[in-house]
Amino acid sequence: MNVNWKGLMNELGGAFAVMWLVFGITVFTDPGVSADTHVVGLEMATLGGMLALAVAWMAFAGAHILPPVTWMHMITGDVSDVEGNWMANGLRLVAQIIGAALAIFLMAETTADYVEYATAHADGQDAYAFEIMTTLSLVAAGAVLGHINTNVDNSWAMPVAVMATAGIVNYASAGDMASMIMNETGDMMAVAVPWIVDGATVGIGAFVAGMIADNLPE
Repeated sequence: MNVNWKGLMNELGGAFAVMWLVFGITVFTDPGVSADTHVVGLEMATLGGMLALAVAWMAFAGAHILPPVTWMHMITGDVSDVEGNWMANGLRLVAQIIGAALAIFLMAETTADYVEYATAHADGQDAYAFEIMTTLSLVAAGAVLGHINTNVDNSWAMPVAVMATAGIVNYASAGDMASMIMNETGDMMAVAVPWIVDGATVGIGAFVAGMIADNLPE
């Protein structure tokens, strides 16, 4: 297998930038009040977050940056191509986690009073539970993302779509995976399953949208 190292470095760099600038880190607003926290980051469902993502996609050309976007390309691509599709995009997902991990490490070293993983999830994270309405929402979001990605030739279209669907899709799942792995917790299944299942569900939505568009009469 020929590894596209430049592409993977773009993926890593893009994930680092978006994790650092957009998703950020949770800190205590008042160190004396454990429940009083806020996120140091632009956040995805904001104009600033959307603009930062758009610039990251322009700067790191060809990078997907967000796991659901990679899953969308995997499911809508040639599913019979193990090396060119599944393995190549699987490496992208790994690069995204590494980039997010580097950003988390940097933020932890430079940010005072941040909320540690053990504090945020003292009793561990809840196990993944299938919910039909959540799944349908992810399929719908994937359909919207896929249709826009395929049919709109504009650099700002996808960032706007991501901002609009940020309340439905967990675009920060690479950061969730990185944080869990770095803290050596027992939450592997609770974090990894939605990282895979939710991403694949978004991809299925994009695939369905493509099928419908291809089969509509002129």
